[in-house]
Amino acid sequence: MSAKDQVYKFISDQLTSGKLSRNDHITEQYLVNSIGLSRTPIREALLQLASTGILIREPRKGFRIKQFTKEDVEDIYEIIGTLDGRIAQLTANQLTEKDLSVMQFLIKSMDAAIDTELYTKYNELQDSFHHVYINKCHNKFLKKELDNKLDMFIGKSYLHIKKGEINQLLKSTNQEHKQILDLFKAGDQDKLRIFMENIHWSRTKAHYDIW
Repeated sequence: MSAKDQVYKFISDQLTSGKLSRNDHITEQYLVNSIGLSRTPIREALLQLASTGILIREPRKGFRIKQFTKEDVEDIYEIIGTLDGRIAQLTANQLTEKDLSVMQFLIKSMDAAIDTELYTKYNELQDSFHHVYINKCHNKFLKKELDNKLDMFIGKSYLHIKKGEINQLLKSTNQEHKQILDLFKAGDQDKLRIFMENIHWSRTKAHYDIW
């Protein structure tokens, strides 16, 4: 794992667990002490994350998480839906029986994570589900652009959502995963793209990623 990925994962985990807030300043020394890497790769990783719009550099203070408006997040959702939909369309006929079985297993695992309120685990499983087909895409630029946009929502947490709503939200999302899997099984490229763009990444769901 690269230094950038290590730093991203650490910050994401700290945000998800509530140990770090989005208004906190993140310093090189804090990451050196927490991750164990030397200062140079830490600095380079922070600058890379700032260049991709995930962090903002503040002189003499360190870095902080970039915050987005409601309109920003809705626009990002629209872009992600377009990219994810296109990748799903391109890979619809490339998945093997093993790939489909893995996706089915991940859906069941997500259901279990929701029932046991292991929301961080749910996030990891959801990422793995989507990357089954994303990794099959031969267009490396399309994949990179999608991953860059997904990374903008660092530290997926549900602390700002009422507890009673979380399970309902995640169960509804996982039901969409089941529909996505059914469309992959049917090899329906066009419906997959439309579903991703208009339903799974609908702008109306963007408020869940506004902090």
